[in-house]
Amino acid sequence: MVRPSKKHETVLLDNSNPKSVTWVSTDSTGKELSPKKKRGPFQDQQLREQTSDTRKLKACVRCRMQKIRCNPNPSDPSGVCQTCQDVSKQKIHTLPCMRYKLSEATLYRTGKAPGLEFTFRWPVMKLRDISDWAAPEVRNIKVMSDVCSVPLELSVRKFVPIPQDRLKKSWMDGKTIKFKETTPYAIVNMLAAVKDMHDYINKHVFEAMEFWLRGKDAWVQETFKFARQYMTYAPREEASVLADFFRLWFAVRRTATTEYIFGDDTLDMEPERTDRSYPLFGKVPLPPVMIQQLDMVLTLGFLQPLGKKVLENFQKIVLSNKPKSWMTIYLITFMSLYSCARLTAENYQNARKHGLKRRFAMPMFISERHQAANVFLAHYHYCTKPCSPFLLDWKKRQQTPFSEMTTDEIDFVLRTSDMVKDKKDRFRRTMEFELYEDDFYFVSQMFDDEWMPRDTVIEYGDETVAGVPLPRCG
Repeated sequence: MVRPSKKHETVLLDNSNPKSVTWVSTDSTGKELSPKKKRGPFQDQQLREQTSDTRKLKACVRCRMQKIRCNPNPSDPSGVCQTCQDVSKQKIHTLPCMRYKLSEATLYRTGKAPGLEFTFRWPVMKLRDISDWAAPEVRNIKVMSDVCSVPLELSVRKFVPIPQDRLKKSWMDGKTIKFKETTPYAIVNMLAAVKDMHDYINKHVFEAMEFWLRGKDAWVQETFKFARQYMTYAPREEASVLADFFRLWFAVRRTATTEYIFGDDTLDMEPERTDRSYPLFGKVPLPPVMIQQLDMVLTLGFLQPLGKKVLENFQKIVLSNKPKSWMTIYLITFMSLYSCARLTAENYQNARKHGLKRRFAMPMFISERHQAANVFLAHYHYCTKPCSPFLLDWKKRQQTPFSEMTTDEIDFVLRTSDMVKDKKDRFRRTMEFELYEDDFYFVSQMFDDEWMPRDTVIEYGDETVAGVPLPRCG
């Protein structure tokens, strides 16, 4: 039986069966420990140096979760920490020593891949408006995407192009590179666009979710819908993190979507109606410079501040490691890992669109995003491994650490177990052939009893199938 731990260290008593463990308080009397006094600076020079080294290397997941000192191994400082080595024979943990930190995980891309940029007006991301306009008229357009049925409205204006601006949309048709001309229009006021984007995401996040979930796997639909329902009655801090995560999810989806102009004002452009190889056949594309502006609006105005907030608050919930918080940890981990798979698949398709021989259009981002998946998985398994709700006898729910779970939550866990069993063969094939783009490559690892971090094979070459270099701005 697993008992919820206090805020002090716990130890494993029964190590004969790592799948059935017992955690007890180090306070044998069972009394609440008195509040800890604020610690001052260490008087011991060696302790100060060890603390400094740990901050540089980062504490491992196990030491951070148990709130104990993570001492580096003097002979291999970046390897398995000395603390984990000292207790490894006691089987206190079954996960490897991993120096992961949730608050540092990468959840979204910033910028474009080299060779796929649309302009070099902004050497670094900055909300700086264009000043050289070609016409005084401000036009209002509607921008549609494949993630929401409601368009985003923007105020735009015709600008004077510079050599560093790309004015053509490019794509590959077999081994032939093709182009489509666009008109030079850009967002008038970037800060105003940030506010418009804030209002749009806050207002339409759940409309977007319902629209995006259409046609998705039943397991995915049920999990996202249950997460939305759970948010309405979860503890306040957890409900807040879930609400922020949904908004972050919508913003990340917009960075990976294909957008086009919708409505009467198409900025003097006609939709492509003859060449069916064109990715936006029958639709009017956004001018490339405007696409890069929207990237900066999303990244600087929304993703950076909200992403930091979500990761820090989620990390607090995970580090508390309370049974009552398990459902929030499970739901956010699942949705983050599924998002990782979708971003991976879309990045793969983007590489094909531009005729790249490498697997992904943005290999560095994919590498960082997959590492973030390992970070989420490591923390999830640490919280779940001692007592997984998917392995409990719910006929004796009152004897489990999850006795406060509602019957709806238990039903969700049981239905999830059934759906996972139905997908076991697919999970195995996905892992065997390293199908990173598969919807379940990452979420399936949540149900791997012997989980270990997995590396992604990344290719960085710039070769194209046409044997020509990527088009450059200017």
